[in-house]
Amino acid sequence: MLRSSRLHSYDRGHVRQGGNMGEKNQRGSVMDYLSKLGQSLMLPIAALSAVGLLLGVMSALTKDAVIAAVPAFAPTAPVGFVFATIKAVANAVYAQIPVLFAICLALGLARKDKEIAAFAGFVGYYTFIAAGAAMVKSGLFDFSSLDTATVLGVEGAPNMSAFGGILVGCLAAALHDRFIDTKLPVAISFYGGKRSVAIVVFVAMLILGILSPFIWLPLSIAIMAL
Repeated sequence: MLRSSRLHSYDRGHVRQGGNMGEKNQRGSVMDYLSKLGQSLMLPIAALSAVGLLLGVMSALTKDAVIAAVPAFAPTAPVGFVFATIKAVANAVYAQIPVLFAICLALGLARKDKEIAAFAGFVGYYTFIAAGAAMVKSGLFDFSSLDTATVLGVEGAPNMSAFGGILVGCLAAALHDRFIDTKLPVAISFYGGKRSVAIVVFVAMLILGILSPFIWLPLSIAIMAL
């Protein structure tokens, strides 16, 4: 009886220890993911801060009051032309921050073949905004209260800003890691492996993009109400 009791006690302790190890491993994997996420966000954030600073300086130097005091800063003057060009380029880069988030997050979160993930991030984001714009402009539902914007030349896309890029980038990385080693039958083996990633991301973002106006409309209204 004493020996049996000791065995049961050992088994319970062993199971408890195994459970604790499982929880620690799960917690560690979550922390690793969050760490990679933070590191991946730093690249577009660094670009955002640098471009924002440049944009602020150029905007200040090209104000009417400054140009009146310093005629050399006028757009028709060589120095003013350089300032105006830098301001225009900074504005253009600043407007593409969402797609930079999508690419950088897919690149940083992927476990291997990161260039494939980055490509999938761009394909996924463009598909996402194009599908969303198509739904908004379809006239099937009333999206008149939805804030839209022109993104990468796509007019009428839901204006999700950086949030859309972050969402697409994270999903593209997850799909990349899931399907990068996919093996297909010989007849369609050309589309397996690395080539399957962009296809899967395209289909997934097509569906998510169509749904995005329905998801973003109530969220944007709630955010504006804060």
